[in-house]
Amino acid sequence: MKSLVKRIAASAPVWAWILMAVCVVVLIVGLVISGNRSAPTTAAATTAPAGTTPASAPTTPATVEFMDSAKANPTEPRTIVLLGDSTGASPTGWAPALGRAISASLQRPVATAYWNTETTAYGKPVSLGTGPNGPIGFWNGSAAGVDAAYARKHLDTMIGKDVTPSIILLDFGLTEDTTKPLAPQIQPLITDLQKKYPEAAIAVIKQNPHRDGSDAQQMSGFAAAMDTEGIQVIDVYSAFPTDPAARAQLMSDDVNPNAAGQELWTKAVLAAFGLTPA
Repeated sequence: MKSLVKRIAASAPVWAWILMAVCVVVLIVGLVISGNRSAPTTAAATTAPAGTTPASAPTTPATVEFMDSAKANPTEPRTIVLLGDSTGASPTGWAPALGRAISASLQRPVATAYWNTETTAYGKPVSLGTGPNGPIGFWNGSAAGVDAAYARKHLDTMIGKDVTPSIILLDFGLTEDTTKPLAPQIQPLITDLQKKYPEAAIAVIKQNPHRDGSDAQQMSGFAAAMDTEGIQVIDVYSAFPTDPAARAQLMSDDVNPNAAGQELWTKAVLAAFGLTPA
């Protein structure tokens, strides 16, 4: 354990080895989460840049590559960044479920922090799991009513200067203009991320349909456009029923899934990471 801590202390920023120490303490007296928001800055992820074309795109999806790399390098910290709207903001929704599943699978401590639009900052970290291997920081930049333009505006804060993302998940659509194709609305954010974090993998989430299915035009060609750029699409959309009445049973309002809808989200996202619900 002493040698492990020394290695992490030497190669990762302060937050990573503090989190390791915290996760040892939790076994004895309960979890103590630090408010330090620094993030891993060790070796870059082994995934290919997200902007590659299909001809040079990796055959392994970014989410699976993230898991494979984390397994192959168990002591190295990793960082997940999620940027999105209200569908990923719930502390009882699919995003924390993903963090818990990753923690259990990789035997790594995972801590998440949620974005606050009022303070334009993250709250205190919350533990999603413990383990003996290198920690994973999960910055959840999801918030109700925000769109891709909002993420671009606050990008330097949502992904701080001490944060080196291993993988970035984009969860936008329901807050964008439904009368226009989605891909061009998200593309400026993707371009910014590719320029600023060329070593980070990017995956986009094709969100659940509107209750009334009014987003059909918006979603047209979205997956194909992302495929052209070599960006993985996590298809939550197809997990929801096409029948409006059946779909309404999974929604808390016109756009947000209820608890049952969040379960569908969880299954779809976990499957993309090669995981299954607990």
